Amino acid sequence: MNKSVVENLRRVELLSGLSDEELLQIATICKVRRLGAGQTVFNEGDEGDELFIIHEGCVRIAINTRTSDGSFAPSTINMLYSGQSFGEMVLLGGATRSATVSCVDPCVLLVIRERDFAALCDRNPRIGYLVMRNMAADLAYKLRSSNLLLRGNIRWQQGELGKR
Repeated sequence: MNKSVVENLRRVELLSGLSDEELLQIATICKVRRLGAGQTVFNEGDEGDELFIIHEGCVRIAINTRTSDGSFAPSTINMLYSGQSFGEMVLLGGATRSATVSCVDPCVLLVIRERDFAALCDRNPRIGYLVMRNMAADLAYKLRSSNLLLRGNIRWQQGELGKR
């Protein structure tokens, strides 16, 4: 496996705490997917069983939101770059994709299928433990952030914000 792949995996928060040997085990189950700028990786609502790590490029994460006229339009909620991951919720069990991901730049993505990851964790439970611990910490952060945004939105809708 290319040394730059292991170097990139070392920067991925989801894989934080793994040894170089464990990262090499992860690298061996990665497949490479190349996509051009503007191509969609997956759509909100799609079924999926793959986790993605950005090796090169940038992706846009968007969700469908209701506009003032009642229609739906994509709203960008995040941009991710080399060394970041997305689609990790597949590791928690089959679910539909919660957002649409599209390539801003030409991208090289490392793809890990859920069943390959599960088999690796059966062989090396430490990998599974560390990845799940990292994912729990990340999901807790996202939940706290979402709660703050929701609380602010509710206060704004109730007219509490902006009063003097």
